[in-house]
Amino acid sequence: MRLMPIVLVLGFSLGFATPAAAYVDIETVRAMAFDRGIVRIDEIELHRKRGVWEVEGEDAYGHDIEMKVDALTGRIIKMERD
Repeated sequence: MRLMPIVLVLGFSLGFATPAAAYVDIETVRAMAFDRGIVRIDEIELHRKRGVWEVEGEDAYGHDIEMKVDALTGRIIKMERD
């Protein structure tokens, strides 16, 4: 009976209590960009400190497109065409 509390304390101290948050992967963000009319991706970058994917590219007419995606939820924060 005394062993159980010790095992729980060891488990929490080793970091088993909370799993790390997972970001949306690059392939998902790439697919989102293509689904929203980007036909050529010039740059795709994850800004970990801000938790944002930034995608820069062009549509079929050659217009520049910038898309920002929340890295945790996958929600599009910004979509701008020039």
